[in-house]
Amino acid sequence: MLHLVLAHTRAIIRLVIGLCVLAMLVVSWILPPLVRIFSSRAADKLLLHQLGVWARVTLAIMGVKVESEGPKPSAPYLLACNHLSYLDVIILWSQLDGFFLGKSELVKWPVMGPLIRAAGTVFINRTQRHGVVEAIKGITDKVDEGNGVMFFPEGASSSGGEIRQYKSNMFQVAAQSELPVHLAVLHYATNSKYNSAENDMAWWGEMSFVRHFYQMLTFDNKLARVKFLEQTVPHADRKQMAEQAQRLATE
Repeated sequence: MLHLVLAHTRAIIRLVIGLCVLAMLVVSWILPPLVRIFSSRAADKLLLHQLGVWARVTLAIMGVKVESEGPKPSAPYLLACNHLSYLDVIILWSQLDGFFLGKSELVKWPVMGPLIRAAGTVFINRTQRHGVVEAIKGITDKVDEGNGVMFFPEGASSSGGEIRQYKSNMFQVAAQSELPVHLAVLHYATNSKYNSAENDMAWWGEMSFVRHFYQMLTFDNKLARVKFLEQTVPHADRKQMAEQAQRLATE
């Protein structure tokens, strides 16, 4: 009983502090549009700096320790990573300056949708034929402006038991721009007696976002390991790049 009381108290405190920090981030977003009047690159750099600081502070509040290894890419870059949870974005932002490619459904999320858009996310509509074309243009614009772009080629999150097949259309922009694709592999772990990384850190299947997020705030000893691979995927056609990326990520 005491364990449950402490867990819920911990979650409420973390939620309140986290919302305050998020509110501060949103208020700070008044600056990038002003800077953009004079320099688009400077505005992007400022926005990414804000997101990086927010990510590191938020992970500390949530009790998530991040361990990373391997060489981190320098902008402009493309980076493909396996997908386990909404946490992935925050973890990668804590390590790299870069924008994300996200599914268009995220825009419809209450509260978070507008915030995700304001963070410079490039959206892909997988239900329309021209959706990939528009996403490719958005990614190309980001890269041409000297930014990094990160994406999750599995297309959906998983429990972390295995890496799913990488979708080749996610590599189209790399095939067109002749840029190599950098790779990262994420893994979650926990030492909690009552919680598992598979069910309480990874977010997949039909899990409720609100319930999962609150549950994750109730416990400590959360660890995220991110490994940046030394080997990149060289320019080729998109199917070859997807196959090689998945092979390297699973080795």
